[in-house]
Amino acid sequence: MRVQRSILSPAGPARRPPRCRCAYGAAQQQSAPRRSQQQQQHPRWQQQAETCQQAVSTSRRHTLAATAALAALAALPYVQPAHAESDPDLDRTVTDRIYLDIGVASSAFKPAGERTLGDKTVLPGDAEPIGRIVIGLYGKLAPVTTSNLVAAIQAGGFTGSAFSRVSPGEYIQAGRQGNRRIGDIDPPAGLPANTDLASPRPFSLTHSRPGTVSLSLSENDEDPAIKDKPSYRGLEFLITTGPGPVPRLDGLNPVIGRVESGMDTVSRISRVPSFQPDIRSQQLNRFAKFLGDERADNVRRQYGKPLKAVIILDSGVLAGSQTATAAGAAALTAGGIVAGMP
Repeated sequence: MRVQRSILSPAGPARRPPRCRCAYGAAQQQSAPRRSQQQQQHPRWQQQAETCQQAVSTSRRHTLAATAALAALAALPYVQPAHAESDPDLDRTVTDRIYLDIGVASSAFKPAGERTLGDKTVLPGDAEPIGRIVIGLYGKLAPVTTSNLVAAIQAGGFTGSAFSRVSPGEYIQAGRQGNRRIGDIDPPAGLPANTDLASPRPFSLTHSRPGTVSLSLSENDEDPAIKDKPSYRGLEFLITTGPGPVPRLDGLNPVIGRVESGMDTVSRISRVPSFQPDIRSQQLNRFAKFLGDERADNVRRQYGKPLKAVIILDSGVLAGSQTATAAGAAALTAGGIVAGMP
């Protein structure tokens, strides 16, 4: 039996020699046991062996250099594209300011024993106030979205509703339409169709900073039956929480404003525990959706649901807002609602 000896490393146990990927090196490695010492001492053989070793060494250096370059790029801070910052068409003037007073309850819903027939809400009544969030809306960049949000706030549609999703390290989400009893909003009728969605301008801004507010399109968790109604007007929005950017939202959700004060409250909401499925559950859900199981979408809409109710205790429009006295009032009047409601 022929036994091939291992090459001993000076630093420790035996290791296999590095394999050369060039055609010459592969052929020589396969015929290594049959080579004689006299052949290895031939000048042509020595020259070819040196060339092969240099190629292996160069390949290793290139690999190390590429790895170091990728690590350096990963360590660089995210910078918003210059065109998005300097484009004169992206007028981010704040025309309206809305506020949300937030409270966090001890559970997601009332215990079954505390619910009574005819309850207007099943949200807990023990929500502890944690602070106020003030959002500045870009009324010139997204005028219809601003108008609709202001109208819904003035009509009291957000007061008493709950945040529907907490995605740790990314965003928090509110304004889901649906059953008022479980914390969804009930917007006023007569809101105009949102033509801002046909403009590329709001989609040009990125989610690069904490406190960015955008209309939730890609992350929308509303029931399809509600979105299919002719009168549906999307009002669900998200707020990025940081600490880093959320580039997967860029180009999919129009940026409509920013948090002007209350980022400490946003941070506290982001720390509320939420339903986060493990990798295996997500894979099974995707497989079920591939098979056409409608229940897969229902389960996925529960991803990120807070395990403690995050309730908007009060909401309103701050003094000096332009849309509140113009387009917002017109939308409310069109819906048969008296403008100026709390």
